[in-house]
Amino acid sequence: MRYYETLYIVHPDYEEDRLMNVKQDVDQWVSKQGGQIANSYVWGKRKLAYSVDKHHYGTYMLLNYGTEKPLTLDLNNWMELHEAILAYLTIQLDEEPVAREEPKAGTANDLGRKNKRAKENVKVLKR
Repeated sequence: MRYYETLYIVHPDYEEDRLMNVKQDVDQWVSKQGGQIANSYVWGKRKLAYSVDKHHYGTYMLLNYGTEKPLTLDLNNWMELHEAILAYLTIQLDEEPVAREEPKAGTANDLGRKNKRAKENVKVLKR
């Protein structure tokens, strides 16, 4: 079985109910294609590195799944047509993803801590 991680960015104006609908749509599509979902959760709204469709912010969503047959090309094509999804990136993982609990809103997660450290390192290099 091959394991993949897809990070996709949803329209920034979507409230929680609409975000959950988009997440459910993506999860259902992967499941219907034979994928086994390990993790699927909302990372939260963040500023984008560059504007996408004139949006400067987006809500980041993470999906980890395993599949026997390759479906990444079909998933990317499907996401391209989904109007709520601004951008996406799929990578193949070397090992099976660990099922984790969805991070609670307002708590610092590993990504936020790493980004903070990276920004601190950049500041040091600029001096």
